[in-house]
Formats: sequence, C-alpha cells, structure tokens
Amino acid sequence: MTARASDRLLGLVLVALSSLWCWGVIISIPGIEDGSRLGARGFPLGLGVLLGLLGLLVFVRTLTPASQGAGVRPARETPPRTEIWAVGTTVALLFFYAVLLEYTGFVIATAVITALAVGPVLGVWRPRLIAGMSLGMALGIYLIFGKFLGVYLPYGKIVNLAF
Repeated sequence: MTARASDRLLGLVLVALSSLWCWGVIISIPGIEDGSRLGARGFPLGLGVLLGLLGLLVFVRTLTPASQGAGVRPARETPPRTEIWAVGTTVALLFFYAVLLEYTGFVIATAVITALAVGPVLGVWRPRLIAGMSLGMALGIYLIFGKFLGVYLPYGKIVNLAF
C-alpha cells in the first residue's frame, strides 16, 4: 500500500470514528438542562468534531497535487525495535496506572507513572528533573482540575490524600 493510500484510509477511518464518537455522545450524555451553553456533552462532542476535522484534513491533503511527492515514505518491512518498545511500554504503563489509581489515588499514581515514563519516553535520566516533572504534573493537574474546575479526581483505597 502506498503512503497516499494509507493516508487516505487513515483519514476515512478517523472520520468514521469521529462520527461514531459523536453519535455515542449525543445518545448517552444528557443535553443542556441547566441553561448553560455547552452542558455535559460539550467537551466530548467538541473532541469528536475535532477528530473528524483532523481526519478530513488528512484525507483532503492526499487529494491535492502538492502532496503527491511529499508523502513518500521509505518502505520498511518491520517497525524498528524502538517503536515496538515504545508502544509496549506505553500499554504496560497505562495498565499499571489504572491499577495504581485504584489503590493510591490520583496524585500518587500520576506522579509515579510520570516518573516511570519520563526516562523511556523522553530519554531524560536526571533524577531531580524526573522528580520535578512528575510532582509538578501531578500537583498541577490536581490544582487545576480538582480545585479550580471542581472535577472529581479519585482517591485511593489504601492511600487517601484528600487535600
């Protein structure tokens, strides 16, 4: 399959997923009930529309003459080991995050997973930088979403950090 054909297929798949996502949001999340502009379904519906627009952009770019030579990728039989390692590590970390989140809560689980992911993903191996990034991200997200926006962030069963 050529690069243009795979990009065209990707664009169509993204538009189809976007359509299914938006349909699922509309039938499952209640609409505006309290008089606000967006309601509960505004953010998920916006993400679905954005995904559809990006898929449409990918598809349209394959139809323009300027992209005929620009999208040529070198043919590879198998993905490099680094890509396979990155995908495997990401899946394992997401699974571990879901398990850890249940027992330790949002703040600790996010800090631990961020600390574990910074080295392999970004290639940063400095301990103080890793600690600063993981604690900064966990506490920053907690303050913005948990305190300022009032979003529920889960507490753990074993460790319950209720700030």
